[in-house]
Amino acid sequence: MRLVALVAVASLIGLAACDHKTPAAPSQPAITVNGLAISGPDALLTGLAASYTVTATLSDGSTATVTPVWTSNNPTVASVDSGGRLEGRSHGSTSVSAAYEGRSASKIVQVVNNYGGVWKGTSVARACTDSGELTNFDGGWCRSGWARVGNVIQAPDMTLVQTGANLSEITGTFSYFEEPIKGVVTPDGRLTLSGTFTDRDWWDDPAVIFDALQITAWDSNLSAPGVMAGRWSEHLVSLYPRRGEGDVDLEIITLTRMATTPAASPAVVRRNHRGTRSIAPMIAP
Repeated sequence: MRLVALVAVASLIGLAACDHKTPAAPSQPAITVNGLAISGPDALLTGLAASYTVTATLSDGSTATVTPVWTSNNPTVASVDSGGRLEGRSHGSTSVSAAYEGRSASKIVQVVNNYGGVWKGTSVARACTDSGELTNFDGGWCRSGWARVGNVIQAPDMTLVQTGANLSEITGTFSYFEEPIKGVVTPDGRLTLSGTFTDRDWWDDPAVIFDALQITAWDSNLSAPGVMAGRWSEHLVSLYPRRGEGDVDLEIITLTRMATTPAASPAVVRRNHRGTRSIAPMIAP
């Protein structure tokens, strides 16, 4: 009996020892996504693409780059793929959205008509008036010169650069003048340009000004990618060898983007008030 009692006591002691195991550590709360933020440009040119990324703010205070589900609410303006690559298709705006683990974020992106590059083409005179000696010489500037109504002439070769926070600022040059041209892309996608230029005696004395030409009322649009349509006006003040003024309204027949990157040219085509064109080197005044 004494042996049985000792065994029973030992068993109770063993059970008591088992009841004093080290308790399990408390479980950590799951890390969740508190919010998302989209990074990428606010504006995009038609025909070009840009990449967008998403940063998630986590419940532990850290951040991480994540791969969300992307959507564009206006895919005719811009489409987005699964990797966040947004492609500009037409002028307008779209809301780009990203969804990840129950959270979402959106960003408004403006898509702007792309006018950058080198443009070449032809135009036609639709209306013309002249005064002073320009009316009388060689049958008149409007009646027998390059500005006569119906005359098809070379449109100004243009090199345009598109910049600015919203990609709507335009700077550039016309091939036959050194002075810059400036303009903007309007909210509805049209291009406006203006500039005042001088035609000098590039052969003998660049200080001698033959005439001054002002570009006004330039109003064009993209009729297709890389194709421009529209019209503009030119106001001419002729100083030498004949004095007078002339105004001509021109319409674009064809104006095509030949290159997207501006290219330097060793020579420039110049047009003077006598209606002729000559190739002259670029000579600083």
